[in-house]
Amino acid sequence: MKKLLLPIALITFAIICLGIIHIDNVNQLDAQSKELRKKHQRKTNSEIKIKDSSTHVLQVR
Repeated sequence: MKKLLLPIALITFAIICLGIIHIDNVNQLDAQSKELRKKHQRKTNSEIKIKDSSTHVLQVR
């Protein structure tokens, strides 16, 4: 039983460490995803405004 204690403890420690790293990476990916969504929304909103203004200019003529 004593022979199994150290390997089990090391495997448990490794799993816990990898779990913490995984959670951290998921949180970072979530933050990057939110940032990219905001940038994409700004870009599409500005494109819509440009299209609206160009159609508006065409209608005025």
